Amino acid sequence: MRNSYLRKTLDQRIATHEALVYAELQEEADVFALATIVRYFMRIGRYQLLLDQWLPVIRESAKQEIQARALNESGVAHNNLGNYDKALDYYQQSLVIAREIGDRRGEGRTLNNMSAIAHTKGDYETALDYLKQSLAIQREIGDRLGEGVTLSNLATTAHAKGDYETALDYLKQSLAIIREIDDRNGEGATLNNLATTAHAKGDYETALDYLKQSLAITREIGDRNGEGSTLNNISQIFQARGDYETALDYLKQSLAITREIGDRNGEGTTLNNLATTAHAKGDYETALDYLKQSLAIQREIGDVAGLCGTLFNIGHIHLQNEEVQEARAAWVQAYRIAKQIGLAQVLNALDNLAKEQGGLEFWEELAQQFEA
Repeated sequence: MRNSYLRKTLDQRIATHEALVYAELQEEADVFALATIVRYFMRIGRYQLLLDQWLPVIRESAKQEIQARALNESGVAHNNLGNYDKALDYYQQSLVIAREIGDRRGEGRTLNNMSAIAHTKGDYETALDYLKQSLAIQREIGDRLGEGVTLSNLATTAHAKGDYETALDYLKQSLAIIREIDDRNGEGATLNNLATTAHAKGDYETALDYLKQSLAITREIGDRNGEGSTLNNISQIFQARGDYETALDYLKQSLAITREIGDRNGEGTTLNNLATTAHAKGDYETALDYLKQSLAIQREIGDVAGLCGTLFNIGHIHLQNEEVQEARAAWVQAYRIAKQIGLAQVLNALDNLAKEQGGLEFWEELAQQFEA
């Protein structure tokens, strides 16, 4: 029933857009498309369709503000498909125009999106710089929606650096704003991030509660990307509890969604988590196969942080197979990347792995030996 309603609503929006174009009101047609049609397809994960059929025309608008918005949305679509270099190029074009015409809201939004690229590549300092610029602009102009999103993203960066208390503080601020303005999409994403922080602190009950709230929202509003991510995160709670069958069920649902919408980043993460579940069940061959698929995707799209985690997991499979040299080689690669980007979660794991040998100093010495 809901799907037929959404289809009818979409058909009506497309008919309205065609009527505006027919009446030679192209500017109005572009604004309408960005606000309704582009937003709808973005929510359900039809990124390639947007890039092929809708955004190219809008990017040619005679009005610079519309151009900048279309360029920004093109960046978002490419980012979701894992095309980070293309996404960054579109964001940079959008930023130039936004600054040129004094569009402060657009400038803040684009800086926020650029931070996500830097974060994925493991450049947390650059991500933090973009986010601070974005937050200052949003507070200056009273953009509460943008402020809520930016605070949530600041939390993600703090979490990656292992600063969970700061992450939690940002997320609580974000959630308060998002609920105040009734941004359901943002609420789902922020609840997901709160769950990630609670999980990292070992509070699985709180994490699961946040995730169930998030899942209900993402399904209610038809956010397929958010739904896939949330299912993935729920699986990790059951994985931590040793309920591998339930974890596997959630992961299979997540993988189907990420592949359906072309979310390469999400697909790589889900394959990694499927490997963890297979490993826990003693199926090392299947685990290694999942990890190799994940590694290929992460290298293809430039997901440095994800690559680091996958190499760490591959090391464990090799060790389980009594392939000590291969295990150490994978862990040294993971150490080098984690050290370079300051990925606290992997550095802590490696430190614990070699506690008796001197912790991170052991990996530093081993890395130097591998170079020799």
